Amino acid sequence: MIHSLWLQHGQILLVVWALLAAVWLWAMPRENIRWIDRAYPVLPLGVVAVAASGQLAPDFLADFLQLGLWLWIWLTVVWVISLIKRDASIMDIAYGLLLLAAPWWLYQHLGADGQASHLLLLAMATVGFGRYSLYILWRNLPHGEDPRYARWRQRSGARFWWWSYFQVFLLQGVVVWVWAIPLLFGMTSPGPIGFWHVAGALVWLVGFVFEAGADWQLTRFKRLRTDKSQLLNTGFWALTRHPNYFGQTCMWWGYSVFALSHPWGWLSVVPAAYVTWFMNKGSATSLMERHMAKSKPGYAAYCANVPAFFPRLPAKTSQLKDTA
Repeated sequence: MIHSLWLQHGQILLVVWALLAAVWLWAMPRENIRWIDRAYPVLPLGVVAVAASGQLAPDFLADFLQLGLWLWIWLTVVWVISLIKRDASIMDIAYGLLLLAAPWWLYQHLGADGQASHLLLLAMATVGFGRYSLYILWRNLPHGEDPRYARWRQRSGARFWWWSYFQVFLLQGVVVWVWAIPLLFGMTSPGPIGFWHVAGALVWLVGFVFEAGADWQLTRFKRLRTDKSQLLNTGFWALTRHPNYFGQTCMWWGYSVFALSHPWGWLSVVPAAYVTWFMNKGSATSLMERHMAKSKPGYAAYCANVPAFFPRLPAKTSQLKDTA
């Protein structure tokens, strides 16, 4: 009954989202726009179309739409706060908090049945997203608006206040909405803990160790270094130039493997593949690489010895020093 009502009201939500997507696409610059930027506005509509054409409807559609509405409301509130504070980088903090809140919302919304596999997934998500949220909160809160957003604000001029709603807040909302699909499948998978649950948890653990370990090493390195031009190239940072991104990717693959316990869980491979592309070739690494190349004199030598994303054990003869 509840799902039936949500499907009826969900049609209104889809119409409103389609209108927002149309405005979003219309407002995009005509030049220097990647295909993925044009895909974000219509991505949720694509998920709904695929789900509606198969046997996933109506339960999956109702749950997916409710999650989307919840994310939409909270991101709009965060956007209004950013206008008051003139600080769009609070989205970085909100992003981590939304990732943390989404699995809890799903667990409570889908019944909080106490099933062991659902509790295991909730624990994984709470530990992973909770640590990430605290780290981002500690890193960003005292420093005001991130220079990236400040430059974007300056370039966009008077239209930044409304354009940021689409290109900063709704964009990251779409990311969380689609990336949460493995969590939705995992929270509705039947039966006790089995092979896919254990396999997913092990993949997740590898990612957690990489991400948490890399963040800890970077924090310690920044505190102890004597020159800002120095590079961290030991520990996890000797295996890959972006161990935190690689770790986060592994964690999402862990959730997707976990979701294979659901009859339709194989669809979770699509969000996981997108996470891999985003962290490896998309915005995440490309922005960081450009910044590091400009600010670190020894970064070219570091790139020659250490792979960008997928880890590789360093050869003894090519070990880099701690300084650029």
